[in-house]
Amino acid sequence: MRVSVLFGTRPETIKCSPFIIEGMKRDHDVKVLFTGQHQEMATPILDFFDIRVDANFEVMRPNQSLASMSSLMLELLESRSEFKETDALVVQGDTTSAYIGAYWAFLNKIPVIHLEAGLRTHNIFSPFPEEANRQLISKIASVHLAPTDKAYDELIKEGAGPHRYMIGNTGLDSLRMVSEKVTTNNLPLKIKNFIDDKPYILITSHRRESFGTGMMQIAGALKTLAQEMPETKFIFPVHANPNVREVMTKELADLSNLLLIDPMDYLSFVALMKHAKVIVTDSGGIQEEAPTLEVPVVVMRETTERMEGIDKGFSILAGTDPRKIYHSVKSFYQSGLQAQGPNPYGDGFSSKRAWDILEQIGVIA
Repeated sequence: MRVSVLFGTRPETIKCSPFIIEGMKRDHDVKVLFTGQHQEMATPILDFFDIRVDANFEVMRPNQSLASMSSLMLELLESRSEFKETDALVVQGDTTSAYIGAYWAFLNKIPVIHLEAGLRTHNIFSPFPEEANRQLISKIASVHLAPTDKAYDELIKEGAGPHRYMIGNTGLDSLRMVSEKVTTNNLPLKIKNFIDDKPYILITSHRRESFGTGMMQIAGALKTLAQEMPETKFIFPVHANPNVREVMTKELADLSNLLLIDPMDYLSFVALMKHAKVIVTDSGGIQEEAPTLEVPVVVMRETTERMEGIDKGFSILAGTDPRKIYHSVKSFYQSGLQAQGPNPYGDGFSSKRAWDILEQIGVIA
């Protein structure tokens, strides 16, 4: 089977890598098409998994809009005739590049395989633009590989198919492969010295729909928590987007127990997640990974397409309301994680299921 896999952000790299490895292990012809969106953060992950990139589009430009990136990506894909010599194109999740890749494949009558299909909030502006992207991909995909029963049911409601399957989330395959190999020894010395064996709270934030007022509210909640919990450390790898970085640097830089750092490589970040007391985030991937590590998560989003963790008590949906963030963090910090049972998002062997299915159904026209 000739399959091309298109991705370029760090989360996509984490979730596509085990799928690529499994396909190659089975002697399929798997081509790796890398958009280059998160070049510096994705490359160490590819190196760790020993994955060679067949094409790097390097689509990022200074002050680039999503529309201009989309246009450039379509041109780059169309300019290389060899990209059309594939039985299917695999895209993952809900990035704009995933949708553009799927749309290009559709225009060229190349079947689309959608990893992590069926996640929904039913509000196309939250998360933005991801909710619209994944709904659009579902309209043109030939094979839908859902990460949870809930996502699978959403596909049924929408009439997607008939080739729809529940396989779990491939991101947990990567977590399984990495987490056994990392310890706090993988952390940079600056972070180890800052933690100093104290309990710590890990923070990430990057959602576009929170830019502006939402980011200010998040910063305010974090500042209050850090001031009221002086014996607790707060570690915040800050996203490079100036809509995030400028706010957080201005509001939080003077707190002695809160460390602002650059985004971390995947191995170091997994090590940091494993030992956190609480994770405060708006990331989708972290919502999926944390239950495996038995670390509670406060979700700083108004909506989430990953309700399984909320329903089972692994996470609390706090939005960007400073009071809800404050009380949710305090609750998890004082009581710990009460949820029990397996991770609702997968068991770490989803890539195997995906390839079992693709080998069974063959090429989908």
